[in-house]
Amino acid sequence: MVREQERIAVFQIYAEEMMATDGSFNDLISTYDISTPHKRENAVREVIQEMTLFSLAQTDFFDRAAFMGGTDLRIFHGLNRFSEDLDFMLKKEDPDFSLDGYLQDISDIISSFGISFDISYVQKTNRTAIEEGIVKAKTGELHLKFFTNDIFPERIYPTQLTKVKMEVDTSPAAGATFENRFKTRPFGYMVSSCDLPTMFSGKIHAILCRPWVNRFKGRDLYDYIFYLDAKVPYNLKFLESKLSRNMDVGCGLTHDDVVRMLSDRFGEIDYKSAIDDVINFIDSEEYNSVRIWCPELFRQITEDLKPQ
Repeated sequence: MVREQERIAVFQIYAEEMMATDGSFNDLISTYDISTPHKRENAVREVIQEMTLFSLAQTDFFDRAAFMGGTDLRIFHGLNRFSEDLDFMLKKEDPDFSLDGYLQDISDIISSFGISFDISYVQKTNRTAIEEGIVKAKTGELHLKFFTNDIFPERIYPTQLTKVKMEVDTSPAAGATFENRFKTRPFGYMVSSCDLPTMFSGKIHAILCRPWVNRFKGRDLYDYIFYLDAKVPYNLKFLESKLSRNMDVGCGLTHDDVVRMLSDRFGEIDYKSAIDDVINFIDSEEYNSVRIWCPELFRQITEDLKPQ
């Protein structure tokens, strides 16, 4: 108990020193465009995401798991769209892994910044390979904490919540590769992350296999373009391992197979619903670039797709 109290005290001192140096919570989001309520909400959510990553980095979490997905792309690689969730995968399969064991650490460390959060474990009737947790706080209180002379809180419902979901894949596909990534602001921390080729393969898998009912996830297509523009090759071994769980691809998946499957998929997508999905996460200046989405565009840019 004494050691636990000492650990929390260390983070309290760290938080107080950081806030004294930076001046206020305003400085944590000073690099964001906060000209509208929607952009402010996104900025606040991203700071919460980084608080959560910082908290996890103080534990052994990144010895066992790696960061991945759209939020990883935005925070560490400059993706120009907001992302809602924090996605992770274990480096080695562990059916006994539980995210619940880390939530108290997250709660203790985030609380040291003087912000009230509810951090909960998602209990499931039937256990799956995905562990889930949710970090949430009242939106109005967050805005009042982060912004001085704020003009928007009166437009926020008292019960409105800002949420960040965490998901950990405890049964990852084989073939992933990892790297360490560092941040110095707004918090100094290091995470273990899937490298870009591995994450690109995960995105290709999502395009090919993610189910949709009424709306295709346009964020997948947006990220696909991001990877190609950045000339990132994809991890063929990891993609083959992931696809083998959803498709009868057998062994020896080739690049030509991947291009053919993508070409077929691009002909099936409801692009209107995909565009409707992604415009909630991008700046208005980019609307014209997504409104031209069509099968021909994606088949053409896939000519630049290369395996690692």
